[in-house]
Amino acid sequence: MNTRYSNQPELSSSNITITISSSALLSSSPRGDNSHVAAANGQERSPSSFYIRLAMKVSRARWFIFLRRVFHYQNGSRSDLGSNPFNSSTWMMSELIALLVQLTVITFTLAISKEERPIWPVRLWITGYDVGCLLNLMLLYGRYRQLDINQGNGFVLGDVEQQQRGREETRSSHLMNKCRTSLELFFAIWFVIGNVWVFDSRFGSFHHAPKLHVLCVSLLAWNAICYSFPFLLFLFLCCLVPLISSLLGYNMNMGSSDRAASDDQISSLPSWKFKRIDDSASDSDSDSATVTDDPECCICLAKYKDKEEVRKLPCSHKFHSKCVDQWLRIISCCPLCKQDLPR
Repeated sequence: MNTRYSNQPELSSSNITITISSSALLSSSPRGDNSHVAAANGQERSPSSFYIRLAMKVSRARWFIFLRRVFHYQNGSRSDLGSNPFNSSTWMMSELIALLVQLTVITFTLAISKEERPIWPVRLWITGYDVGCLLNLMLLYGRYRQLDINQGNGFVLGDVEQQQRGREETRSSHLMNKCRTSLELFFAIWFVIGNVWVFDSRFGSFHHAPKLHVLCVSLLAWNAICYSFPFLLFLFLCCLVPLISSLLGYNMNMGSSDRAASDDQISSLPSWKFKRIDDSASDSDSDSATVTDDPECCICLAKYKDKEEVRKLPCSHKFHSKCVDQWLRIISCCPLCKQDLPR
C-alpha cells in the first residue's frame, strides 16, 4: 500500500512537468513566428520607404524645379510664362562652359590632325562649326549684358527714362532674337551637311582622317542631344514622373517645397492695387496702381477687378493676394511653375 501511494506523486509530478514544458513550447512558438513576421514586414517596407525618400529628394532638387520651369515656359500660355529660365545665370553659365569646352576640343583636334587628308571637306565643316560657336559666345555675352542692365536700372530710372530704356531694350531684344534665330538656322543646316559628309561610308572616310572623324561624330552627337531635349523633357516630366508618382503614391510635382512660407516672406513680395486702364486714359493716372497683363488669377480663375490687390512672385507670375497668400502658407512655391521662394 505504501509503495503504491509513494509512486503516484512521482507520476503526477512528471505529468505536470511535461504539461508545463509543452505549454511553454506552444506559447513560445507563436511569439517567435510573430517576431519573424514583423522582421519580414520591416524588410519589405524598407525598400519602398527608401524609394519615397529618394523621390522626395529628387522633387526638391534645383535641377528638377528648373526642368519644370523650362517645360512650363515652352508649353504654357503666353500670359502665364513668367521669367525666361534660359536667361538665368545658372543656364548661361552652363552654356558658357559647353561653348568653351567645344572651342578647346576643336582647336586642339585641328592642331594635332594637320597631316590627315579626309575625302570630304570635314575640316571646313569643323571650322564653320567653330565660327558658329564663337558667334554664339558673343550672343551669350550680349544676353548677359542685357540681363545685367535690366536688373541694375529697373528700379533707379524715372518714368520717362524708364519708358525710353524699355523701348531701347525692346529693340535690342528683337535684334538679339533675330540673331539667335539665324544662328540656330545655320547650326541646323550645318548639322544636316555634317551628317551627309561624316556618315557617308562609300569612301571610308574614317581610315583617311580618324581624329577629325571622331571629332565630327562627337559634335553631331552633342547637337542631336540638344535638338532632342524638348522631346526628352516631355518623356521625363509627362511619362516617367507620373508613372513613378503612381507607383510610389507620392506626387513628385508637388514635392518641390517641404514647408510653408513665413509671413515675412509673403509680405516682402511686391503687391499693388489692380487698375484697368482704357485706351483713352493716360499713363499719368497710374501713380498708386500698376497694371498687370494677366487677364485672370490662375488660382481662383476669376478676372481681376479694379482696386483688387495683386501680388507678384519672383518668377513674374501674378495672382490675387488673398489667393496666393493662402497657397504660400501651405506650400512655398509658385502654383504654376513650382519655383521656390527665396529663403
